[in-house]
Amino acid sequence: MKKLILILLLLVLSVTLIKCFPYEKYDAVPGEKLSPTPFFAEASIFGRRASAENITLPFNAVFRLFGGSDREHLLAYRFGNEPTYFEWIALKAAWTDDADYVRELKDKIVSFPQTDNGFLWSWGTSTYWPTGKGEMHYDGLFRYVAAVAELVRWDGNTDLLNETDATTFGKDEALDASEGRTVYEKCKAAMDYAFEALNGKDGLILLTERSAFLADGVSRMDLNEQGEPVWNNTGRAASVSSNYWDNLCFGNCDAYETMLYFHALEAMRDIETFRKAFDKAAQYAQQAALVKKRFNETFWDAEKGRYIACVDADGKRWDPGLTFLNAETLSYGLGDDEKAALIFSWLDGKRVVSGDTLCGKDIMNYTRLLKAVLQKRVLLPSLRFSPVTNTVSIEDLSGEGAMWWYDLEGAITVGKDGNAAYGRHLENGGYIFFPLYYELTARAKYLGANSVAARARDLAKVYRCNGFNSDLGTWIEGMIGEFPENGIVSRVFVSSLCGIAPNGGALQIRPDLPFGIRKLGIDRIRCGDAVCSIKVGSTQLEIEAETAVMPPVEFYPETSGKYSITWTFRDGTETTETVKTNESGAVVLPKQSNAVKAVSVKH
Repeated sequence: MKKLILILLLLVLSVTLIKCFPYEKYDAVPGEKLSPTPFFAEASIFGRRASAENITLPFNAVFRLFGGSDREHLLAYRFGNEPTYFEWIALKAAWTDDADYVRELKDKIVSFPQTDNGFLWSWGTSTYWPTGKGEMHYDGLFRYVAAVAELVRWDGNTDLLNETDATTFGKDEALDASEGRTVYEKCKAAMDYAFEALNGKDGLILLTERSAFLADGVSRMDLNEQGEPVWNNTGRAASVSSNYWDNLCFGNCDAYETMLYFHALEAMRDIETFRKAFDKAAQYAQQAALVKKRFNETFWDAEKGRYIACVDADGKRWDPGLTFLNAETLSYGLGDDEKAALIFSWLDGKRVVSGDTLCGKDIMNYTRLLKAVLQKRVLLPSLRFSPVTNTVSIEDLSGEGAMWWYDLEGAITVGKDGNAAYGRHLENGGYIFFPLYYELTARAKYLGANSVAARARDLAKVYRCNGFNSDLGTWIEGMIGEFPENGIVSRVFVSSLCGIAPNGGALQIRPDLPFGIRKLGIDRIRCGDAVCSIKVGSTQLEIEAETAVMPPVEFYPETSGKYSITWTFRDGTETTETVKTNESGAVVLPKQSNAVKAVSVKH
């Protein structure tokens, strides 16, 4: 009898483990061809095949399920309804050869409504956010400009900047003054609006009632019964949000908007550089330096070792322990090595911040969220996924007063009995997946590729458990459906690990390979009018042209010195030459015509 009970227990355990860990190969589902899966890794003789598989599996899965190209298997929408999404779509599509998706994005950018003084509408059909009254979102201003810069970088030309809006639309059509404006003029107007109406000229975004003047000094704010404006981006408890995180009371002296302002200034610097307007580019760079200085003076909390959310209109500093804000700030280079070390020691659970509701390993503990919902599971593995949105609950942050939470007119409430109590909502103890892109980008910048690889192993375990096709219910998890932004996580493989970035119509390649990896590769990457497949190692590079031309390349290997370059021509012949890295440490490959099929660079 005891043996029978033991056998039954073992069977239950086996079935549970199989459900949580179906270790089938990602591209080996019977009877189904999975596409696209563009990322490749090859282990070194010191590594293991599993290490290469764990790196490629989650990034291929994200690209396939959230990238937008494979419509048959897509788990998320292709677009959102606000200009904020334009940058996220550009990050996940601009480098690909999905011409239809890129063109659709460009069309939306060209035609998106803008007021005469430069404000880009909060929503595709309204100057205001669609919930609440008088709620304006400002992050779209900055991400719009960043999206344009990203597309121009990969296009290698200024054609998009010269495209002209031929539309006016929306329920407040009188406030769409964009018809006849070029994309460049829209970017310039948006930055001018941020500089003046959002007080960006002083180095910080400060939202005031003046920020709601949408038409040459005429306030278009909604009015209450007393005829008073209901604009409420004050940063105070119970105020409305100023951005995508629409339950969190960002506003007034706003860290999120200031961070994005810095990002947009650097984007405009690149746009002006492409236009050869070098004096203007220098002005944007100078302003970005001022913003970086003031950002750290204003929002860094030395005692807690992280950035706060905002300073409200009463001067109160609010810090819910926002993981996404801190990661994105680091990804843009607003921090430094010391601040990055403090932030990652907090996110990784090695440092406990006094007053936090959630700390240690629980910050990334996905199993904790699974157990809260899937209570019937007999056994659950220990899984780490995306950090929770906030490590201080809104309830603990707010104390006995009004909550630092916009409840959408009572629809989404916090507190003990609320439907968004801590741990029950993606903006209060749950998470949204896409900020992982900024976390991994920041890890690569400050900690290196091995830190990224360790997190890729975490993602691989979760993928094997649920295929990323999960919805924990009651808005705990922001994964599928209306979250196309989650696709940007795959971009980490391109930019941070392979180190591929566009540079004036050329590709710069600065690989950062994790330990045990010999090569990383990407199929069908686009640069200008060229599409090619690339494999990179620390001192080797292989490029195969998929189109009639091959883009110019600047390859920065780990070791300087002599390199052998072998050109393979379409007629099957080869030629080899020896070159030295230049004064910058690069092997430079000029643009090639139709005659060249492939090139190989070896130390």
